[in-house]
Amino acid sequence: MKKFFNGIKFFSDNIALINLGGTATASSAADDAVEAFNGSKAFGWMSFGEADDTKTAYLERNFGTALYGDTLIIANHNLKPSFTIKINDTAIISFKAQTQRGFTVISFPYREDIQKIRIEAAETMTADEEKQIGEIMLLTTVGQFVHPQELKNTLTREQGDLKLQNGKHFIFNCGNSWSFSIDVFALEQADIELLQTLQGLGSPFYMWPCGGDESQFAYHFRPFLFDDFFKVSFSGSGKPNLKDNIYWTGLRDSVKLLEVE
Repeated sequence: MKKFFNGIKFFSDNIALINLGGTATASSAADDAVEAFNGSKAFGWMSFGEADDTKTAYLERNFGTALYGDTLIIANHNLKPSFTIKINDTAIISFKAQTQRGFTVISFPYREDIQKIRIEAAETMTADEEKQIGEIMLLTTVGQFVHPQELKNTLTREQGDLKLQNGKHFIFNCGNSWSFSIDVFALEQADIELLQTLQGLGSPFYMWPCGGDESQFAYHFRPFLFDDFFKVSFSGSGKPNLKDNIYWTGLRDSVKLLEVE
C-alpha cells in the first residue's frame, strides 16, 4: 500500500559554493564551470562542442579539503538519468536518485571524506544537445517531519509602480521571494527535536516542502512541486507552548521562515 505522506524535509546549507574555496573544471567551456557552483540555479555551465549523445562530458568540483554530506542536488539540467557520479574519482553505486523537470536529488550514505565530485554524462533529455547544469549543491540531511504541519506561504512580488499622467500605471517587476510560517502541532518527539535542531543551527538551511513526493498532493502548484527547494532562515521569535498548559498536549509553536540568498 502506498504511503501517502512525506513530511517537509530539511537540509543543511550548501557547502559546494565556489566562494568557499577549491576549484571547478569541465570537459569543455571550463572557464564557465564555476558558474555551476555560484548559488544560482538560473545561470550555470553548458558544454561546448559536445552536443552528441555518444560524447561523454564532465563537470568536476575539487574542494581542496575533505567535506561531508549525504545529498547532491543537480538543478536546472538536461541530463538523462544515465549520468555517472564520482566521489574522489570512484563511481558511487549505492545511491537513490529522484528526478523531475531537470531537478535531481541524489541521496547516498553519509560520508566525511568528500574531496572531489564529478558528474559524467553523455545523453541529454532531448537527443544530441549540449550538456547543461545550472547548479550543483552538496548538503546534509537534517531531518523530515513525521507528522503533517501547517505551512502557510506568501509569494512577495517586488515591484516598482509608476503612475502615468493618464492615470494608468507602469509596473516593473524586480523579482519574487517566498516567506513561510509553520504552525506546529507536534505530538511526536522526533518532530519536536527536529524543530529545535533547525533553530539551533544558527545559519540558513534548505526546506523541501513536498518532502520528495509531489504525487502525494491531489493538486500540483508552487511551492509544493518537486523542484521547489528553498534556502531559508528563521525570522523573529518562536512561540513554544502547551495547549491550555496541559502537559500531555505536545508542542504548539509558530515560526516564520524567509527565503534568503
